[in-house]
Amino acid sequence: MFLPFLKNPFLSPRLNREDFRDLMAGHLARLASQNEGGRYAAMIAALQPHHASYAALLGDQSQNLGEREGRTDAVDQQLAAFKAFAKDELLPDVEYVFKRKSPNAQALAEFMPRGRSEYSNATRLTLPTLLARTASLTEQYKTALGQPLADRAAALQAAYTLARQTQGESKGEVQDDSRQEKRLRRAAARQLKLGLLEQLRLHIDEPDAVKGLYDPRFFTQPGKDTGGVRP
Repeated sequence: MFLPFLKNPFLSPRLNREDFRDLMAGHLARLASQNEGGRYAAMIAALQPHHASYAALLGDQSQNLGEREGRTDAVDQQLAAFKAFAKDELLPDVEYVFKRKSPNAQALAEFMPRGRSEYSNATRLTLPTLLARTASLTEQYKTALGQPLADRAAALQAAYTLARQTQGESKGEVQDDSRQEKRLRRAAARQLKLGLLEQLRLHIDEPDAVKGLYDPRFFTQPGKDTGGVRP
């Protein structure tokens, strides 16, 4: 009978990040507008830092999202650059040198063990193998293929390595942000519940006075959502 009332409604998973932030902002504004005689001053002072921290985190996450997407795009750009290099420079030079100029079946097999399609169909998963192979073989056969081709292959591999390192750092940042957001949300939800309990005590016979401190869009009918907030 009492269990639904013991749960913290502000921890409902149906309340998304932006709604949780907006709920706090709206609640603070209503507390301030109805703060006759300073009766809600302590609640405002206790909740304000939680709202400020949470809102700031969401703002930082939004700003960093473009940077993180850019880091992922950098890997895709490296994939496209390598495929263009293979099509326009690497494979034409390898075939010209080792098929016509100085036939060398072993070198051809080393560069293209699965044919040209392995390069044209390169993916994020196969790219590291192809880059390593290309950099190694162009260095091994640089006398026949020329130093510029070896340098270009090495540069592509170095650029890819850097892009992957940056992308890895981005994943770590996402995980750190997620953990921080959970900590901030739990702390803010706890403070919101403490405030709600105090409001119920102050207005034990005036439920509408408590409801007036919250945006009605966050209420649901009893029995429809034990979390006590809208999706």
